[in-house]
Amino acid sequence: MFLFLLCCLSGIISIQAEEPSYTITDNAISEPLNNLTGDPARGRLLAKNRNKGNCISCHQLPIPEEEFHGTIGPALYDISNKFNAADLRLRIVDMQRLNPFTIMPSYYLSTRYINRIAPQYEGTTILSAQEVEDLIAYLKTLKAPDKAIEANTLPIPDGLKSGYEFISQEAREMQDDDFQNPGYELIELGKKLFARPCDDDKSCASCHGADGEQLSPASIAQYPKFIAELGKPLTLRDQIQRCWENQLDNLPLLYDDRELLALETFLRYLAQGEKVNVDVSGPMKPYYEAGKKLYYTRFGQMNMSCDHCHDVHTGKMLRGQKLSQGHTNGFPEYRLEAQKMINLPQRLRECFRSLRAETFEQDSDEFRDLEIYLNARGNGLPIETPAIRY
Repeated sequence: MFLFLLCCLSGIISIQAEEPSYTITDNAISEPLNNLTGDPARGRLLAKNRNKGNCISCHQLPIPEEEFHGTIGPALYDISNKFNAADLRLRIVDMQRLNPFTIMPSYYLSTRYINRIAPQYEGTTILSAQEVEDLIAYLKTLKAPDKAIEANTLPIPDGLKSGYEFISQEAREMQDDDFQNPGYELIELGKKLFARPCDDDKSCASCHGADGEQLSPASIAQYPKFIAELGKPLTLRDQIQRCWENQLDNLPLLYDDRELLALETFLRYLAQGEKVNVDVSGPMKPYYEAGKKLYYTRFGQMNMSCDHCHDVHTGKMLRGQKLSQGHTNGFPEYRLEAQKMINLPQRLRECFRSLRAETFEQDSDEFRDLEIYLNARGNGLPIETPAIRY
């Protein structure tokens, strides 16, 4: 999904700092932090550095040596004509005080106000006081309008759209070509595991046909689903594990085991083209609602939620990538950046780490609830496994 924020922000190096101290008056911070003087040259480096301020992920700036600039926020070519240093200081220190719905991180905010921050970032700020002042000094040099494309002029897709609509034509061709799509390697492994006999000569194929032809694509498209005899919902991975242990008498697979991923990929591939159809009524409703709550909860030092990327800013550019609606109909999917297949919980963990949040375990109730919500959110989209995504 996730789409996904924010791989480009995930490397930001946090700074050990004293408890941030500043005075806000009239929606501004008039005095420089710690009475420091900023350096515009250092600030320019911060603005483009993926491991620091990384302003160009969301904004267009006069930094021509960087190829990709974002359009989530407004272009900043003439920002100093609109805001003075005091205004800019509060916006960098804690923009969420001015706009509680913003995607912009609070770069100098105490971690006491952060939900589920990863332990290694406790007691730190994203930027130091000196770096905040350096960034302000650079922004104060920006006075000339340019021909930047404002974010609100970009076309925003309407209706339910698969991530396929947000990738390049080249990536689409790779997904559509069985020979080019690298995910088919894992399908072949899953097919072999499906047919591989255990000690008693039983295999998945014994019950479901040599190539899984006796499995119902419509049933596969309904996962996660509530299993009455267990009194709880199961994901497709859970159901594979259940059969693997109970029907084939195998030792359980680790949750991130490549064989489990291969089996899930193979089964989802069997339902390729079938529309996602997760029933969230009746006993599934509490799990769905729990997942929905997680989707809209801010996490980590970046203090962001899933909907910031995949609802509020869908269709806009995050550096070189267009933000998708974050649907899960392509999972398991092949990630071009990582050059490997991943399942949905693995992607969710990547997102949490990008937010500098303490992640949940892959087999946690929280990720199960979030998977229920995300899959149901994409009801009606065709399964694309193995999809190609960035």
